[in-house]
Amino acid sequence: MTSFREVMGEVIKVGITAYDAEVIADCITTRKSCSWVNTDQVDDKIIIDLKNLIAQKNYGVSVTVESLATRSKYIWEIKVDKVDGPSATSR
Repeated sequence: MTSFREVMGEVIKVGITAYDAEVIADCITTRKSCSWVNTDQVDDKIIIDLKNLIAQKNYGVSVTVESLATRSKYIWEIKVDKVDGPSATSR
């Protein structure tokens, strides 16, 4: 399993702020779904790059970010992918 610091470093490299990268890395390494609200601006390219990183590294999570433009806030949601048991990774 990849360490928290390794994941956080990779997430920061795609342009995610340190605060958001810390939460994302925690969700990935603890295998827990989470959501939070932040005011740090996020654009579509950064989200695409983050999703590509997640797929490339096979982190087993999905990410969505909803913009609340009228309030300058972003709602983040990380969901752990469901696995149907130990054999699911070998399919």
